[in-house]
Amino acid sequence: MPTEKEIITETFTELAPRYERVVDQELKRFWGWSYDGFVEMLIKLTPIHETDKVLDVATGTAVIPLKLAHLHKSAKPITGLDITPAMLRRAKARTQTNQLSSSIHLVCASAMAMPFSSHSFDAIICGLATHHMDIEQLLSEMQRVLKEGGSLTIGDVGGSPTWRFPIIRLFIRVLAFVYFLAAENLSRAWAESSALSHIHTAEEWHAILSRLEFQNIKLQKLPSKHFWSPDPLVITTTKSSAEGINVNNS
Repeated sequence: MPTEKEIITETFTELAPRYERVVDQELKRFWGWSYDGFVEMLIKLTPIHETDKVLDVATGTAVIPLKLAHLHKSAKPITGLDITPAMLRRAKARTQTNQLSSSIHLVCASAMAMPFSSHSFDAIICGLATHHMDIEQLLSEMQRVLKEGGSLTIGDVGGSPTWRFPIIRLFIRVLAFVYFLAAENLSRAWAESSALSHIHTAEEWHAILSRLEFQNIKLQKLPSKHFWSPDPLVITTTKSSAEGINVNNS
């Protein structure tokens, strides 16, 4: 049986040539959001200054770095990290096409063991990827590489407390497997059904972030297209000593 890491790599290797189109279709189908609109919203919520070093975790085909490079004139390259070489090859081709190779630095590595020194980045963004990772290990690495006062913005699917019931959890896992098997392929079906164990509620996210000493935690559930579809969850927080924690589940 392949490991979860091997399944993810296989899945996104196959998905790489059509990644942006597939994600856009899926976001519109389940949430009523376009991929471009979702990325713009994440960037808008992230305070970025001209001299900031920015890291995009699970950058995929560099959608976020490319948009950042177009929107912000940065004195430093934007770093995009991803574990799948095929995704980064497409990302590199897109940066070259947009004549932004010097503005975007691509790194192939695991987000749960980042090859960066501690306190390296002023801002981190991660979109639509945390459900494929061990959240606590991922956040520990993010906390390590962020500078004091650095900002973190995450956007992904949010969980429901009812998902903790074994029968409901099994039903959702089977449903996800069947849907993605029919719509995509076996590796995607395994990847998405396995991801259920990494999906957390807003309250669980808050607890983990607080335990890792993130501050100014804000969590917002965005509206989704269907009542049965899990709501997108957006998280903004900082690595700082500032007081005041705010949770918004509206």
